[in-house]
Amino acid sequence: MRTILALVASSFLFIPLALAEQGSIRGILKKVGDEIHLKSHDKSRVVDISKDFAFTLDSKVLNSPNYVFEFIGDITDSKIVTKQAPTIVAGDDELVGMLEKKSDGSLYIGDQKVKFGRTKEIYKISFDQKSKDSFLGKNIIAQGSYTDGVFEMNAIILDDLISANTQVQFDIPQGFESDPREFIVEEMAKNIHSQSPVPFRAPIYNTEKEIYPGETVLVITLSGRQGDSPGAAGGHFTVGNGIVQDDLSIRGEVSNFYFEGPKEVLAGNTDLISYFGHFIQGQQNYRPTYTLFIYGISKDKLKYVRDYLEVENHKVRTEKGLEITPGYNCTTTSNDALREVGIKGDHRNFFRTIFDVQNLSLVNPLRYGSRHAGTEGTLNTLRTISYALSEDPEHYVPRAAFNSYVKNFTKKKRNKKLGVKRVDYLFMPQTPSARQIGGMSYDQPIKEGKKVIDYDKKREARIAKENKAKEIMADDQSTQEQREWAVEVLENEVSFAEDMRRVKEFLNTTID
Repeated sequence: MRTILALVASSFLFIPLALAEQGSIRGILKKVGDEIHLKSHDKSRVVDISKDFAFTLDSKVLNSPNYVFEFIGDITDSKIVTKQAPTIVAGDDELVGMLEKKSDGSLYIGDQKVKFGRTKEIYKISFDQKSKDSFLGKNIIAQGSYTDGVFEMNAIILDDLISANTQVQFDIPQGFESDPREFIVEEMAKNIHSQSPVPFRAPIYNTEKEIYPGETVLVITLSGRQGDSPGAAGGHFTVGNGIVQDDLSIRGEVSNFYFEGPKEVLAGNTDLISYFGHFIQGQQNYRPTYTLFIYGISKDKLKYVRDYLEVENHKVRTEKGLEITPGYNCTTTSNDALREVGIKGDHRNFFRTIFDVQNLSLVNPLRYGSRHAGTEGTLNTLRTISYALSEDPEHYVPRAAFNSYVKNFTKKKRNKKLGVKRVDYLFMPQTPSARQIGGMSYDQPIKEGKKVIDYDKKREARIAKENKAKEIMADDQSTQEQREWAVEVLENEVSFAEDMRRVKEFLNTTID
């Protein structure tokens, strides 16, 4: 089994009653009395986690039986001794190879029969037949579990994308190689590129030093806008880490800072295959993604970032009333974590900070304490606006943040200071489906962001009104006056197809 942060050398330590092998193991978590058990495919083991990370096995994690977790540590027949929080994966095993359909309709990867696992409708569309067919005849990495001899897949990505292998050839867009930084910041935002169905990976900085198995990788990734949900047009941003494997693939994870919702995302360190390719949660299902792989950042720095963000994931899972705000979101937490270890975007460079126009807003008293201000009520709105005016968009807007790191990680001086050997850029298209294609997210919170939010609020209000009218018409107890109102509303009801057409037109012409 290819593990998430595979340890290429095994070591053995003596633990009372048994020999412990250093490695990784996956399974389902369950609390048994005062003990925490991980049930894997072969047996149940007690989880002995260091006190520094015991908080990560909170009530939410322990009451999520549909999630598979991977632990790294010393493993015996009865116990797992670990010094870090687990990683969320899409199954207890993986398969690599070409997905093929036989004449009888059955699916295989090599000699192994496979099938697609559970999916669900999100915004009326699921990982559908078009999505499944798009992977036929292609080399993939599939994550899942064996059931009665059949491998049930829960997540898929194309093989060779999440890799350090430079021998794999991709169709690189014209203009990228001559100036990668300019292309990513300016050209990738255009629909012709951001909505392309063709994936590619290419270096944006290279010292020509060889990348060896076992080397660490900093992962910085941006998910673009959803094509069917204006409210998700701001995108998603996060960071993580990985290790280069013997075959030069990257086994890694990101901190999936997500609030609970219909996508069933459990906030926490999430394996890259699951993060991008899960049939329900995977970012690829909803929008294109744009990622940096930075080789050479020290292992200690990456571990610190992981541990820092796990505290925030725990908060998201357990603190009631916590909500996303401009000052507290996936981007601000990721930025804060990287800054702790001296990794920063262009917006944190010395001269940029000294001459930053946002410095003029420091005298605004509403700025202070505005980090957690929402948008409900006049005072909160004013405080949120104050935050936006006093803080660089690169600190709290996903696309702006990503581009800021692109600018710094294409600079020789900055990379040399961090020991960076190479930086790769990866574009992964949205998986084909009946879902409307997304694109690049917005980067201007005032100019573009406000337009999107206003549009989304009006759209949601209209949909709620139409749904209320349908409820009235279905209710035998509705009054004549209510029915007359409902009939009038439904006469002007916007169909799903028309709604999607309007959303597409608005997003494609508003965001650039």
